[in-house]
Parts: sequence; structure tokens; C-alpha cells
Amino acid sequence: MRSLLPAAMVVVAALGSPGGTVAQHSTSAEIAPTGRLRVGFQTASPILARQAPDGSVSGVVVDLGRFIAASLDLAFEPVVYANQEAYAQSFDKGEWDVVIGVRGLLTDPGPDFMIADAMYIAAPGREFADATKVDSPEVRVGVSRGGGSDRILTGALKSAQVVRVPGGVSNAVEALRAGTVDVWAANPVTLREIEDALPGSRIVPGAWTTGRYAASLPKGRSAAAHARLADIVVQARRTGLVQRSIERAGFKGVRVAPD
Repeated sequence: MRSLLPAAMVVVAALGSPGGTVAQHSTSAEIAPTGRLRVGFQTASPILARQAPDGSVSGVVVDLGRFIAASLDLAFEPVVYANQEAYAQSFDKGEWDVVIGVRGLLTDPGPDFMIADAMYIAAPGREFADATKVDSPEVRVGVSRGGGSDRILTGALKSAQVVRVPGGVSNAVEALRAGTVDVWAANPVTLREIEDALPGSRIVPGAWTTGRYAASLPKGRSAAAHARLADIVVQARRTGLVQRSIERAGFKGVRVAPD
């Protein structure tokens, strides 16, 4: 990422030159050749976005997507995936122009815009002193299949069993209630929703990692296009857009990524 920010400064400087407007339109056209910005994201994790019964979407990712589109002078078009699996399968299919999500799942991510400590929540009747006590042979750790927790914990856990379940708060709640898993691993927003929906469940103290969230372009985009997106994301942080979105959503344990 360090290579993107200096390039982004070059792009910004160019915008102040006589040819800057031309360069700006050129990168906008490369990023979104259809003339509208198709932004891909999934709604199974409430830290990213939510979809109402009428199909409308809201959340930090939606606010950032609109900001990116406006910065490129393009119309915003959400491309919504209902779960992590559908989201993961969309890569390299040409369905979106920009994708926003967990950094570890992105091919060529730009600067982080948001971070949150990833933690566990224990099923009713199960207790753990802290997150370090989870990695034991008798413990089953639930994760959203194909998600960031799956990718990280599959390699990080040495003794506990990773149980992959289709993403979504309702599926996590059912897995914990049924005793299919002993704990569920996710970001703090998802865990709070699980806790509210499942009496007796408890969030385990301590984080097992820090989740980082970013935006990315499809493979094959130029350095100038990546630099333009990087600069816009940095501006979204610095202007307070990301902070206001986090506050509007009422998130706890979620913060703006540092410069």
C-alpha cells in the first residue's frame, strides 16, 4: 500500500494542472467503463451493510461507496450479495467496479478505512476466561464459511475445530443454540447482534485479531486507477465521513483506520 499513496499524490497534483481534468475523466472511465460505479459488498455481516425488506441498503460500506462514486462524478449502483459465499464467488466475474470488505479477502486492497477487533461469543452454558482459552481440543469454533474468520482461524487455531457455517447472524445464532459450535468468531457488531438474539450467550474477553476493511478494484486496473481510489478512501477518512457513518450506525468497538 505504501506505493499507492505517493502515486495518489501525483494524481491529486495532476488535477491542478491544465491536463488534470482530462486525467480525472480518464481514470473515472477506466474504473467504471459503464458510466456508473457498481460497488460490490455483502450484507450478511452488519458491520458492512444491511438490506431492508424493500431492498434498500444502508451502512458504512454504502456511505463509502456513495462517496467514491460522487468523487468520480459517477452514479452509485450497489451490487449486493446476501452472504459471504456469493460475495466471494463474484470475484473476477466483472459484476462490480469496486468491491468493499474485509482486507484479507481482497485481491489488491487500497488503504484501510475501518478497523474492528475480532472476538468470540460463547454459547449459553459455555464459559471462557479470555480468547486465549478457546484454542483447545474440545472446542468447536463457528465461522462464516469463506469469510475472514474462516481464512484466518483455519490456519491459526492449533487444537480447536473450525466449523464452517453459511454466513449471517441467524445462522450463527442457530449454530450456538443447537450446540453445533461452542463459540462463534466475528467482528464486534455481529457479536452484539448475536448476543441480543441469544439469551445466555456471552462475548469472550479479548480479541483474537483486528479486522481491517478496505476497497479494491478488479485485477488489471492501472496504477493510476488504484492511486485514484486510494486517494478517495483516504479523503473519506480525513473528512470524517467514515467516522460519521460509524456513529450513525451506533457501532461499538469499531473505529476509523489511522493514517
